[in-house]
Amino acid sequence: MDDKFGLKAAADRGIRLRDIGDRILLENEFIRVWEVKLEPGETLGFHIHYHPYLVLSLGGGANEIETISGKKIATDEPAGSCVFINEMREVHRLTNKSNVTYLSRLIEMKSVTWTAT
Repeated sequence: MDDKFGLKAAADRGIRLRDIGDRILLENEFIRVWEVKLEPGETLGFHIHYHPYLVLSLGGGANEIETISGKKIATDEPAGSCVFINEMREVHRLTNKSNVTYLSRLIEMKSVTWTAT
């Protein structure tokens, strides 16, 4: 069985995927806006995205994405930066590697839904 997105690996390890943010700030039929806030050293647990999304950084800096397969990706998200993701990616978690609070708005585009099959 192909496990391109790591869902089987997460299940096999007993990992229950969490929400992609801390709380929903706005939701309608088109978008869902999440707040993501991480104190220095804090990690947003393993999760997966099923919609294209835009991340707008309101504050922060160095973060690290770690995939379920162990790949580590350094990111730099200072205040005012933004990134748009338009592809389904492997189950991952996000850790704040800087010494300042990371705060962002993650905006999901609900008109497109990806599947892991």
